[in-house]
Amino acid sequence: MTPPNSLRRPAIQIASLALVVALTYGLGYRQGSQSAKSESPEALARAAAESEPTTELPSNAVPPTTTPRSVESVRTEAPIADQPDWQTLGYEAALDDLDEALRRANSLDQRDQEIFVSGLFAYIAEHSSPRDALTIANEQEANLRGLALKTLAAEWSLDSNSLADEELENRRRRIMNVSGARLGLEVELASIIAQTDPDPSIADAWIDAFADRPGRSQIAAVLIANQDGIDPDSAFAIAENWTDWEKNRFSENLLTNWARKSPSEAWNWYSENSSTLSTDQTGTLLDSWAMKNPDDLIQALDTIEDSGDRGRAIEAISAALAHRGTEKAINWASSLATETEIDLASQAIYKATPKGIGALLRMENGFPKIGEILPGGALESTDIQAGDLIVESREPGGSPNNLYGIDLRNTVDLLRGNPGSEVEIRVLRENQQTGQIEEHTVTVVRDLLILDPGRG
Repeated sequence: MTPPNSLRRPAIQIASLALVVALTYGLGYRQGSQSAKSESPEALARAAAESEPTTELPSNAVPPTTTPRSVESVRTEAPIADQPDWQTLGYEAALDDLDEALRRANSLDQRDQEIFVSGLFAYIAEHSSPRDALTIANEQEANLRGLALKTLAAEWSLDSNSLADEELENRRRRIMNVSGARLGLEVELASIIAQTDPDPSIADAWIDAFADRPGRSQIAAVLIANQDGIDPDSAFAIAENWTDWEKNRFSENLLTNWARKSPSEAWNWYSENSSTLSTDQTGTLLDSWAMKNPDDLIQALDTIEDSGDRGRAIEAISAALAHRGTEKAINWASSLATETEIDLASQAIYKATPKGIGALLRMENGFPKIGEILPGGALESTDIQAGDLIVESREPGGSPNNLYGIDLRNTVDLLRGNPGSEVEIRVLRENQQTGQIEEHTVTVVRDLLILDPGRG
């Protein structure tokens, strides 16, 4: 590995190289759906319940301003009048004298520093190995170090060739706004990098750079699990000298993330090498496998010899199929060999099938808005219309629930309920003829929503 100081001098002499602007995740989230364990980069099948939020969320991870495409373009693009292009200045300063550029970065105010550092470390990401780039970043003080790490993560996870400039800019800004308040900056940036199938040299460098930090178990788990063809034995060797808590944390997170990427591969390894898979771990593997590829798990079902694991697999398959279409799920359940398994599958299908008023909702100016009334749903026989704004719900004999200005997920919970139960909803609607806002109140009998095949 080239030491950082010896790396910088030759790098300063380089006069023309293209600056890579990359783009992440994200949300995941597929945000995503995201917790103390790594977030899944893939969105789960869309639930078509009355109350399922359909708010369109921005794409996963994101960044600040677009870095220069090449040294030539940097030198020929004039900044806006009287407005220094701090990002270009940061890139050029690193090109001329990296040590001096780093000293200058510390003297700037917060806004100018953020943009200057993004240009400076974009240059470093382009002209240094991942290990050397991280060494330089970690040498910086406090706030500058954080900006440096976020810039490196953005450069390594964003692909400027696959996205429009506006989308690239939005994603870069999101990465630069990562606070690290939930899991720690290094961990959250590792999750962003992992979602883009990084070069192994980047993943290895990130793991090694933070091998003495408390978040190392999460960092290693998310970056190792998202690589192709992982070697579990080598992976577990990383944790050999860690505390027992860290080893357990690493094992659980590695399993969770590996199951999301390659569930059948993870299941086969764990079933052969782990004699103490907990019920939760088994459920994690089978649920991930079923959600990613239920047909693949169906084919493997007869190879699962343990009766408890087989039953858990049937439940996982049934739930996954129900999210894709109730008819397909029911047909598969009826093909099972025993009444016990058919009953197990039927219960899982019922549990996974949406229940409620039969509408897709989204938020609009603080109001839960009915975006679509689903065919066969409970609202179809009422005078409620798509576009109505729900302002209140009330259970029989209960107090009204104000739905304006509350989280959409809470609205969903208030509107869902067992089939046959009633809920009164109050909506606002603009009269198309008079332009006046009108109020309508309807009592809805909740129902089980049978999804059309392929819907979801």
